[in-house]
Amino acid sequence: MFKRILAVSLVTIASLPIAARADLILGTLNATGTANVSLGNVGFLDNELFINSPAAAQTGGFTALEGSTAVIKDLTNPPDAVGPLNIPDFITFADAPNISITLTFLLPGVDGAAGCSATPPAAGQFCTPDVPALSPYNLFNSSSSSSTASFNVLGLEVDSLTGDTIPVVGAFSEPFTALNFQQILAEVESGGTVTTAFGAQFVTTPEPSTEVELMIGFCAVGIGLLRRMRFKI
Repeated sequence: MFKRILAVSLVTIASLPIAARADLILGTLNATGTANVSLGNVGFLDNELFINSPAAAQTGGFTALEGSTAVIKDLTNPPDAVGPLNIPDFITFADAPNISITLTFLLPGVDGAAGCSATPPAAGQFCTPDVPALSPYNLFNSSSSSSTASFNVLGLEVDSLTGDTIPVVGAFSEPFTALNFQQILAEVESGGTVTTAFGAQFVTTPEPSTEVELMIGFCAVGIGLLRRMRFKI
């Protein structure tokens, strides 16, 4: 009898982490909103994030959230400079109050500053501003009069009921249908603000054995999304 009780107890204990992880939402989340971009600041209009509908826009457990809303915090640089961060409740979900996303890393842009002064504006030009500080933005001219701005983040999805977490990679893309990036930079660097719709995608990832593996996975997702967004414009 003792051995049977011990065996049942061991099975129960071993199964607890699996049951707990089931409360996390796994899959891909696609969302939209409106962003106000100024020098060193990304403000989200009314701090609202809209979970895309129909449900086919989502995968995994995120299909249950389609058509709902979330709250997203603004990014200010400083103090939210590129690099490691710890911003709990960066995103919270109206239809899943126990789930949130903590922002852990705002990745620097990778396009380099050399192209930021390219003239005249033309399709295929790209840049990452580095004045007054390195920007998270990758800017790309899809034509002489239109462009896309994108930036990428890392985070953790947190379940407040169980304490479980899972890594999340995220990519934001902001299309400007009537502005090239030279015009955007001129407006922002003069103290102005540009407003645009944005799309965002967040993907939960398996636990990585190292940070390097996480970065590799992020790059694959981010580059793929950026390519799709560029070709759509």
